[in-house]
Amino acid sequence: MKFRLIEVFKAMLEFGTVTAAAHSLKISQPAMTKLIAQLQEELDLVLFEQRGGRLVPTAEARALAGSMQRAWDGVIELKEAAREIRDMRRGQLSIVASPGIAQTLMAEFVAQFAKESQRLTINLHSQSSPRVIDWTADGQADVGIAIMLAPRAGVQVERLGSLTGVCALSALHRLASKEVIRADDLRDEAFISLAEIDGSRSRIESAFEASAVDRNILLTTPQSSVALALVTHGAGCAIIDEASARLADPSRVVIRPFVPAVEFDVYMYHPANRLPSQVQERFVRTFRQWFKTRRWDANGKRPARRKAVP
Repeated sequence: MKFRLIEVFKAMLEFGTVTAAAHSLKISQPAMTKLIAQLQEELDLVLFEQRGGRLVPTAEARALAGSMQRAWDGVIELKEAAREIRDMRRGQLSIVASPGIAQTLMAEFVAQFAKESQRLTINLHSQSSPRVIDWTADGQADVGIAIMLAPRAGVQVERLGSLTGVCALSALHRLASKEVIRADDLRDEAFISLAEIDGSRSRIESAFEASAVDRNILLTTPQSSVALALVTHGAGCAIIDEASARLADPSRVVIRPFVPAVEFDVYMYHPANRLPSQVQERFVRTFRQWFKTRRWDANGKRPARRKAVP
């Protein structure tokens, strides 16, 4: 049934005369009469009958009133839902990111994005970089963020930019008072190395090889956030990305700039065989801009103020 016919029925019950009902709908009286006839024909019911020169609702019309109201409410809700989806205020998004990024970059950005899209449900997951790519390729996530470049079937990938490497040290470490940590400072130091899954270890190793610095590598882990946890428990020092460094407990760990510079490339993955929703496109576009303007202070602990992204 057309929405217009439900409007006609409601108007007749509310206003009581064809003239008043037609006026409320901004149509002519003949048009109103024609629509009433069309409604009765479609339902195969006599809904209004002539009494004293006016149309009055029949018992059948009164019995139908509740169902008509529910139908009206349903159409209104449908229109509102469509408007919210069109305006990108309703829907669902599934985001997956590597642990350090999920707990820092994505947590900050998603919280901000959610405030602007209050009826949007966002699912934020934390997985290792290889699993981020798997989830995105399998369609379990709409967007994946990882510090790892691994093109594969089922995903599209773009480089967002990079995060700066910083040195994480125990607050009790002999080097904790230094403002900047240089590769040579870590000669023979107990060191927690990143496992070679994303290229970051190669860049870190190159920084030490350039100065012919040998470290005492005791532990390896594929994740900066895990390396930071090991530093917190006194297992050694580590070079980690500046986002993960924001998770440091300042009473137990100090974060210092590291020289020579080491960069951690950040990549965004998208399912290759699925058209993105308008909400997803807005999320990606806004995050891309936000990431490029994101900056931390020299210690890698606190983001500097930035201009808001529209």
